[in-house]
Amino acid sequence: MRTKSTTIQSLALGAAMLIPLCATTNAIASDITFAVIGPQEYNLPVNFKDPFNVFVQYGEFNSTNQAWSPSGGLYKTPNTDLFVGLSKYVRFWTFDSIPNVGFAYEVIVPEVMVTGPFDAVKGIGDPLTGPAVWFKPTKDTTLGLQSFVQIPIGQTEVSNHYWANYSSIFFDWQSPLLAFTGNAGAVFRSIQSAPGSLRVNEGTTLHTNLRLSWKATTFWEPFVAFDWQTTGGANYAYGGGVAALANQETALGAGVMAHFSPVASLTLRYSRGVEGYNTGLTNAGYLKFAYVW
Repeated sequence: MRTKSTTIQSLALGAAMLIPLCATTNAIASDITFAVIGPQEYNLPVNFKDPFNVFVQYGEFNSTNQAWSPSGGLYKTPNTDLFVGLSKYVRFWTFDSIPNVGFAYEVIVPEVMVTGPFDAVKGIGDPLTGPAVWFKPTKDTTLGLQSFVQIPIGQTEVSNHYWANYSSIFFDWQSPLLAFTGNAGAVFRSIQSAPGSLRVNEGTTLHTNLRLSWKATTFWEPFVAFDWQTTGGANYAYGGGVAALANQETALGAGVMAHFSPVASLTLRYSRGVEGYNTGLTNAGYLKFAYVW
């Protein structure tokens, strides 16, 4: 049975990079869904006695002056810098009547700033909220499901202006020296209704995020990362016409997680796009701080 003190290795349950799809930031400021997750993200406990809480602060800085062409080549673009913070609160609990199953509910609030060859935009983005549930097929594995609703109540400049559902399955595997964790899911969006703009039928996103780490010491845990997503094209809701082309990107990265104590950890990573089309090149640094109480 895993206890509260061991869950600092996981804690996140995934968080979407809540990038606005306003005209000023479309495509170049795109980002792979759930790219913020770290090693052992879904190494979650079951059968713990008392409910507990987790605070997670994610950060991303993505600076790029290149984009993927429709044919998959890279071309120069004006430099765009994307800053994202994700502040998350999670509540964990179990039911005595449902043994070997864990539950959580979380609230995620994004802080977004985009700078580039246009006026900078910044503000509080659209929050996400929703549950997760998981079980352990074996003592060293975890399998679960999470589903979050994105609510379009963020500040106008950085809101997506649509409702969305982020649903995915997640897994974790542990050995004495290695840990492998990840997810696979989809993002379903309603019609985008931005003030002063035509209504848009947004495309659906499919994504997967994988982390393989080496338990080098009790303090340091280096890891490699694989992130992929593809998003269908968007069309104007009335009158037809293409609002945005379908896009795709794969990014590879490496980083390290530092276990400061049983209840606090810090993760740092760098990732870069290696293939894609119709989207900005990922050239990003990521940070995650987690604390359990």
